[in-house]
Amino acid sequence: MIFLAVTLGFFAESIRENLTDHSKEKEYVKSMIADLKNDTAMLREIIDVNIRRVSGIDTFSSLLNKVSLTVDDEKQLYILNSRYASNVASMDWSDGTIRQLLTSGNLRLMSGQGVSDSIMNYYGPLKDLASGQANVLSEAVKRAYFTAEDIFDRSYIRVIMNKDSSFSRKPLPDTMSVLTTDKAVLKKYSQMVLTTQGLINNYLDMLFHMYKRADALLLFLQDKYDIN
Repeated sequence: MIFLAVTLGFFAESIRENLTDHSKEKEYVKSMIADLKNDTAMLREIIDVNIRRVSGIDTFSSLLNKVSLTVDDEKQLYILNSRYASNVASMDWSDGTIRQLLTSGNLRLMSGQGVSDSIMNYYGPLKDLASGQANVLSEAVKRAYFTAEDIFDRSYIRVIMNKDSSFSRKPLPDTMSVLTTDKAVLKKYSQMVLTTQGLINNYLDMLFHMYKRADALLLFLQDKYDIN
């Protein structure tokens, strides 16, 4: 009788643990699905922004290499530089759930067929490579930003603090002259901007692959756990 009671107690405890683990697994999956929805939405936005940037840099580079610049060309250089060469559109991953799973050791809960492999296919080396490429891109943009000080008069483009502590840009003047029209200086800057464009293209390729993986994992988890 004692043996039977101990055995039944053991099975009861095992059932309780399984139910608890299953409940935790479901909650983690719901949280991961929310992360993936955020990632796919942001990936679409970041990809779109960077595609426009690649196209804009072509226009900007061509203008920098123009034989002679008109007054309108010089103002357009300011606009294109600000729009396409002076900032970075990089992915901010929603990885809170996977971090919790890894630090707590609860990734073991994702024991269903192909679940953990599918998860790590997305949250694996390619994601780290994409993040590393974003850092390289950021450094390239920073380098170009400071080089542009030799070309663009930043007094034309200033941010003003309003009385309510918000910020706004002052209107652009009708005429905006570059600090130099030296072809060697403009050519060097064009080369730097084209280097940035190449890095953006590499980054875009990684983001396209990450989007496909995110979308596939999202559909897989929704189907596997019957969660929308």
